[in-house]
Amino acid sequence: MKLTGMTDVAVRILMLMAVNRNDKWTIDRLSEATNTGRPQVAKVVQILNRKGYIKSRRGRLGGLMLAHAPASINIGKLIRTVEDNFALVECFSCNTTKSCPLAGVCRFRGKLKGALDSFMGELDSIFLTQIIENAEEIKTSVGADTDRTLKLSA
Repeated sequence: MKLTGMTDVAVRILMLMAVNRNDKWTIDRLSEATNTGRPQVAKVVQILNRKGYIKSRRGRLGGLMLAHAPASINIGKLIRTVEDNFALVECFSCNTTKSCPLAGVCRFRGKLKGALDSFMGELDSIFLTQIIENAEEIKTSVGADTDRTLKLSA
């Protein structure tokens, strides 16, 4: 199973917001800090905002920030929110145009389903706090300016 870049960016964004809880982020700043293109960051931010992981405030004192305590953000649930397809093989998909001739006798599908369930079960046991235990190292790895709050323009 390969997770998409959307999940990768979503986790990075939440990690950064979690280790810099007092900061108000912008899409441009997140793009720079995650080393990801602005359009992809904007799309991920929209999903995270719509699903309640982050909140946004407009205006001079506005910005993007984490909506919940890191201890309450489950990584498995986050991934299910961001990923739109967990079909490991074509027969997992509901909209196959040509059915597999082995569909009625295949045991591989069941084994893959079990593997996927185990994979997601492991992710369900992880919360955001567990992946930001090295907060200071995270802050340092993206540069000193991620510690700063946005300067208000006069």
